Amino acid sequence: MAWLFAVVAVLALVAGVVWLGVSTSQVPSQTDQERQALEEVRTPPSEEHSEGETQLPANKVLVPEYAVWAPGTKIQTTDHYPAPGESFTAQSCTVAFSFSDIHGRNFAVTAGHCGHEGDLVWPTNATFASDYEREAGRFIYSGLFLPGAERVDIGIIEITDPQRAMEVVGDPIPTGIAQDIPAPVRVCKTGGTTGYTCGEFLETQRVQIVDTMVEEQLPTFGDIAGVCVSPGDSGGPVFSEVNGRAVIIGVVSGTEAGRSDEECFEGMENPKRMSYSNIEQLMGVIHAVVPEPAWVTQSW
Repeated sequence: MAWLFAVVAVLALVAGVVWLGVSTSQVPSQTDQERQALEEVRTPPSEEHSEGETQLPANKVLVPEYAVWAPGTKIQTTDHYPAPGESFTAQSCTVAFSFSDIHGRNFAVTAGHCGHEGDLVWPTNATFASDYEREAGRFIYSGLFLPGAERVDIGIIEITDPQRAMEVVGDPIPTGIAQDIPAPVRVCKTGGTTGYTCGEFLETQRVQIVDTMVEEQLPTFGDIAGVCVSPGDSGGPVFSEVNGRAVIIGVVSGTEAGRSDEECFEGMENPKRMSYSNIEQLMGVIHAVVPEPAWVTQSW
């Protein structure tokens, strides 16, 4: 097998128009029930065991002390504030998870090719002029585009409007970040386009060439799995199951070049391959960009 793996970034380019004629935002707000359900996956509690219950071997997992967005939150990005009546193109991606630092700032993790430093982040259901008056967040780091970065396909967003309601894919997984867990055999991902898909883990630390579709091809490296992904899935959480709970082990980067338009389904004889930035790359970027993240260590 060749040492070089060519992949196509799976961001989606979405055409939009900023509509006039409304004075208030049309983005729906969350109900109390929805807010509580999301809070439980953003900062999941440690699992409690009853007396006499058989306990499986514990695995160390990091949980954010506070998280604004759930894994699988859908976003779109622009390089400017869309003006009323303007036709524009946005990039559609998915968020892997969010966290805070000890100073109370809020951040989210996605793929590095989903935005450049300074790009604006919006809800995917933003439509009217008032929806684009204030961004939900802003890219502060792109491991692919930022000069001097280490070419890791990880992007960091600072969430500037934590009260903004954001769309989430299905029933989100909990925000548990792998630390000391067994090597994966089967991995899954959440994506804004294809939802939840799973497949076999294939290779680690593979050198890759990423075609970002909007700029030049860029070198990076990461892990490979036989999992279906499509445009819009970039940045979503990659996870494996540990003692019955989903634990995040990476961030979706791209799909196999030359096969991005092929049909894909779990169990196919020659599965399409997904590339993703693994947990070591992910945590390396976080600690370089956000020096004092606020984590809680749990045993799952």
